[in-house]
Amino acid sequence: MNDVISREWGMLALAAAFSACACAAEGPIVRNGGFEDVKDGQTVGWNAVGRKYVYADGMGRSGTRALAYENDNPKFYSFPGQRIELKAGKTYKYEVWVRTENLKGDESGASICIEWGGPDGKWLGGSYTSGVKGTKDWTRIEGVTQPIPANARNFRVNPYVRKGMTGKAWFDDISVTPYVRAPVMGLYSSAYRNLAASGSVTFKAALSLDADEHPLSEMRGVLRYTGVDGARREAAMTISVDEGVVTLDVAQFALGAQDVSFALVKDGKELGTATCTFTRVEKMPARAVWFDEFGRTIVNGEPFFPLGMYWGGITTNKFETYAKGPFNCLMPYASPTSKDLMDLCHAHGVKVIYSVKDVFSGTHWAPKGVNTEADEVAYITARVAKFKDHPALLAWYLNDELPLSMLPRLSARRDLMEKLDPGHPGWVVLYQYSQIADYMPSFDVIGTDPYPIPRPAAMASTWTRATRKGTMGLKPLWQVPQAFNWAAYRKTPEEKAKCRAPTPAELRSMTWQCIACGANGLVYYSYFDLYKEPNGEPFARRWAEVCAVAQEVKDQIPVLLATGPAPSVSGAPEELAVRTWGKDGAAYALVVNTTDKPFTASLTLSEPFAAAQRVFGPAPTLAGTALGLQLAPLEPALVRLTR
Repeated sequence: MNDVISREWGMLALAAAFSACACAAEGPIVRNGGFEDVKDGQTVGWNAVGRKYVYADGMGRSGTRALAYENDNPKFYSFPGQRIELKAGKTYKYEVWVRTENLKGDESGASICIEWGGPDGKWLGGSYTSGVKGTKDWTRIEGVTQPIPANARNFRVNPYVRKGMTGKAWFDDISVTPYVRAPVMGLYSSAYRNLAASGSVTFKAALSLDADEHPLSEMRGVLRYTGVDGARREAAMTISVDEGVVTLDVAQFALGAQDVSFALVKDGKELGTATCTFTRVEKMPARAVWFDEFGRTIVNGEPFFPLGMYWGGITTNKFETYAKGPFNCLMPYASPTSKDLMDLCHAHGVKVIYSVKDVFSGTHWAPKGVNTEADEVAYITARVAKFKDHPALLAWYLNDELPLSMLPRLSARRDLMEKLDPGHPGWVVLYQYSQIADYMPSFDVIGTDPYPIPRPAAMASTWTRATRKGTMGLKPLWQVPQAFNWAAYRKTPEEKAKCRAPTPAELRSMTWQCIACGANGLVYYSYFDLYKEPNGEPFARRWAEVCAVAQEVKDQIPVLLATGPAPSVSGAPEELAVRTWGKDGAAYALVVNTTDKPFTASLTLSEPFAAAQRVFGPAPTLAGTALGLQLAPLEPALVRLTR
């Protein structure tokens, strides 16, 4: 989550969209993207919003027509738009050219987005990208949507200036086009940083296939590698529209580093390929922090469940309170420049996720003096050299929601960090939960940050499931639940009044939803926001609520890190988030009601158990393989099962 929150969360009103014209069945998706076509005094395809936005002759990129914005009232917020037609399951690229003059405000400026509603007419989702502000010549802004949900309706493209901004902006040449991903997006392994000495290794190819265009029955996947005898070998991979997969014994591979490749083949022709470097070693190297095959964080050889919060900067007057809480780590935006604060954290058993997320020249938060990529490398190299051996260091924070257009730089940064410090992983956090597969080369561990409240808390499970799916289950998840009140980021009393903090029940449910859907760690957003006391919420009360939920997680960490035999569960509907573990001969089932209504859970275990005992939540019922729970709204339950 960036220091200045700019996500729209559907605050743009969809109502105006439905008075605008839909695009034609044939031709461009956006009608009149350059605003040139005028009929009966009206700009074809676009709705008019009055004095702040006008369609202006001679103000476009080549002296053509443009949409012009001029506003001196920071409370003004409206926008032109056009209704368009998009297809479920497809992905779209959208772009606009923007020029700005003295455009000021906390948000990111002049931008563009696509939004859609649900069958009930309410806002369902959208795709947003950062904008342009200040004084800048014509700049192209572009974004890529997620695959359009099957239940999405009433699509709209909006060129607009974000709320609370004043100044001038001009928009021209808006377009929306189908975005076709390469059928093969990458090849990855289950071995942390593609390094293994023994056991088995699973290779997965990230695919993007249209089953209508490329029937799976006509496709085959082939993994090519160098065998222990030095000869090139092939292994067939099972493929679906999303991935290809095969598991092999590490002993089958030649010692040393080698290129392992994947090919997607149809009618004897390769439709796409991907390669990764895999290394078989005789003995694994010593590393301070790494991840095992279960996605667990291993710190100094012992399993560790990160449980922390975001900070602005580490301050000693606030640290004493935090250190008395249940947390074992923290992530400060203002990373320590001296070792004293790192020493303080270490003395209290608190690990630090060290942020270098802003060290990208040309971005808004780049440190002073970082003007080129050479500056970036010098800055990063110095920080890593200073802190890589500090015992408080848990991981490096590499990216906070930077766009996919920066992927080459983001991936190069991860590679640089591994080279400079092979002993610590790189964590990134994204709101782009539908694009995790695209970001895969840029991180070792991933988090997404669903912040739904006051909207339904089920966003926590939706985003976590999508994040795990995007990683194909190959990389660990440190999720970022919402502990703050959005009022801390709103300007006017009217805006603040529409916001509230999560209730204890919502905070608890979102926490366990994340864990049930695959999280291997949690870093709440945020400790510093609690001190702002938005809407008069006392820090002491909110801090106690957050600590109570985190303490419940801390108490169950031995279960969350367990790797014994565990049953699978069938019959769980979408409304329930479910996960199981095995520990000391027993099994544990976590079941979370993600809805705001009571829910009767009737689940089927893959093996019979003799008894079921409540750890927390309602008392369970058990009859062989049938597990039942009567869950209150948003309620989580943890059940101990004995054979």
